[in-house]
Amino acid sequence: MKLLKKINKGVVLTIIVIVALVIYLVGVEAKRSEEKPNIERTAKEYIELIDRYAVLPEEYQQLSSKRKEEEAYELLDEALSKQLDNFEEELKKVMIDNKTAIELQKDSLDMILNSTNDLKDKVVTKYDREIKKIKKYEFDDNQVTITFDSEINYETKYLENRKAKTQKNSQKAEDESITLVYEDEMWKVVYANLRTDSNTNAGMFGIF
Repeated sequence: MKLLKKINKGVVLTIIVIVALVIYLVGVEAKRSEEKPNIERTAKEYIELIDRYAVLPEEYQQLSSKRKEEEAYELLDEALSKQLDNFEEELKKVMIDNKTAIELQKDSLDMILNSTNDLKDKVVTKYDREIKKIKKYEFDDNQVTITFDSEINYETKYLENRKAKTQKNSQKAEDESITLVYEDEMWKVVYANLRTDSNTNAGMFGIF
């Protein structure tokens, strides 16, 4: 009889633990579902930030076939320096407090701007990435990775026979992702895996 009581007590305790665990997991899942719109909004805002800085200011968008290579490089260096400094200040507002992570973002932007502009024959005047489909959210405690497909539309101004022309391009990018962490009562970017080279299909960098 005593053995039966002990068994019954053990079963009851097991059931209580299982019920408590289920309630906890349901609560966690409900909280995560509630946060998905905020996560998506933060990811889109980060993408908009990248798009904005992937285009040089208007004063640096004037092309000239008469411009010497050395002069073009100096002008581009000046433009990049200003752009990257401003970009860094914006990153500090939306990213985790990690100097290495921010420097990696700056390096990636530097690669984009160098590959799409020379200020002599070509310059990107528009860069726009739009999330088309969110595939999944992968949660790990207070961190989440959002995976999605996107479409990138960009315009390049170039010189042909000394005349300025514009070329419009569009690309689709699959399985891009952004990882965020919840701290200080907000979602902050940890890193992103996005297509960063608007001229080729091989422009995937692990960070940015």
